[in-house]
Amino acid sequence: MFDFKGLISALFSRKEQEGVHDLKSATLLMQELPESDILNAQIEIVKALQQLNGNTQISLKERMRTVPYLDEKARGLQKHLVDIYYGRQIDTGATPQQVLPTLLAFWNDMGEAYRLCLKQASQTNARGLEEQLQRFSLRAMRYFGEHIKWAYLRYMEIDPRTWRRLNKLYQFAEQQGFAIAPQNAYSDTPGETIRHEYIRILMLALANPDKLQPEQIELISEWLGHWSHRIDLEDQIRPNRQLFAVNIAGTSPPKRLRRDMVGENWRYWYTEALITHLKDVSEQLQRGVPPEHLELPEASATAANQELLRSLIDLWSRDTPAPIRKTERQLTSKKVLVQRGFAQVLRRYTEPDKTAPRGSLQQWEVVNESATGLGVRYQSLIDDQLLVGELIGISDAPETPPSIAIVRRINKRLDGQVLVGIETLTHTPILVELAELQGGGARKALYSPENTTAYQSRFLMVALEDFAEQREYRLAAQGKAYRIRLSPALERTTSCMLANFAVLEKLDN
Repeated sequence: MFDFKGLISALFSRKEQEGVHDLKSATLLMQELPESDILNAQIEIVKALQQLNGNTQISLKERMRTVPYLDEKARGLQKHLVDIYYGRQIDTGATPQQVLPTLLAFWNDMGEAYRLCLKQASQTNARGLEEQLQRFSLRAMRYFGEHIKWAYLRYMEIDPRTWRRLNKLYQFAEQQGFAIAPQNAYSDTPGETIRHEYIRILMLALANPDKLQPEQIELISEWLGHWSHRIDLEDQIRPNRQLFAVNIAGTSPPKRLRRDMVGENWRYWYTEALITHLKDVSEQLQRGVPPEHLELPEASATAANQELLRSLIDLWSRDTPAPIRKTERQLTSKKVLVQRGFAQVLRRYTEPDKTAPRGSLQQWEVVNESATGLGVRYQSLIDDQLLVGELIGISDAPETPPSIAIVRRINKRLDGQVLVGIETLTHTPILVELAELQGGGARKALYSPENTTAYQSRFLMVALEDFAEQREYRLAAQGKAYRIRLSPALERTTSCMLANFAVLEKLDN
């Protein structure tokens, strides 16, 4: 028998919704937020977003009023927290690591809030909302794009659900006919199209971010904001011209095109126009044209970032063959001890009789190796701040002098497993002393002899503060002394410079 009594009781005893569930409750929340505690204010806004996103009872009208209201209030707070994370702002109540979880949650939850607006509008066949839905689609695309970029900045594996949401957002924009309509996400931001914002994210994924340093990932993302309009998406496969493809109904990032990637949900693109432009930009930067004249950030002019640009030209060009390993790797299984950072490794050679402190060592598992590198893995449930370009020492025992290597690739999986690709620099480094020619204190450095197996010339590993191009030193090692001049750096690691040098003369020791 139907429970009429229970139905009546439920209707008349229904509780008022708790938390943020409409514009009025969101306004009350904003009035109660602490003005001076930006981190806690943003935490409360994230909680409000999560309440909204999990509440299926909210009407479309209230959702579409409440979400942009919270967005407008939170944008300035988020920018301030980003500045704290990068050290551009000092907040005594919040450290970079304290603000990071809130930053990440906001990108994801705000993107999801806008996506749910679009989903609910589609389900209710709402009319007269075309302009708002276009703007909400672009905002959602940007927030999910930031979520993906910040995952790359930390070498984190990206959940397939994130790619699905991003791809479906673009598919929705295509289906509604506004994917290429210029619009402004906010009144204070430049105009853009959803297609080119989507392409920006796709091309960042195709820049091999697991092999880049965070500063390089940020710079490439900024570059792509200027370049993505030089690429367009096509729905017909042309393998002889196109280079990349993405399934806009799928859960995967973009990939290099294969002939079996055929179907109505596949989109394809070629890069000739982009590569032509990048080559022109590269040539102008080499001639000394200021980056601002090319509408690029100032950092684009550094030698390292010009090299980064050239590497992108190779990576995104169909005329450049895919790179191959110098030497083949063989499967193995063994444990090694790892010390991180140039200072720690240098200390092992300046104090050879001392065993490395246990606290400075990490144990990693080698899963494959070759004459020039290792593939390793380890388990980490916290962000250990490992970066591409970090110098490390590798040994079999605490008392054994380490080989020196550099981290080339990092992938941090969602289950906490970290996969690392390592290039070996030298098994037999030599401790040297560098002294100013005009007197002054000496400093220690490491010398890597020529390695014909790895096609490596000799070079020095010098602390960042001790390096300057064309600087001259007195180099002393193994009872001999030379006057040398440092050449342009081969590479800047996170803690030292790898540099060639010229021997100018032999000196009396």
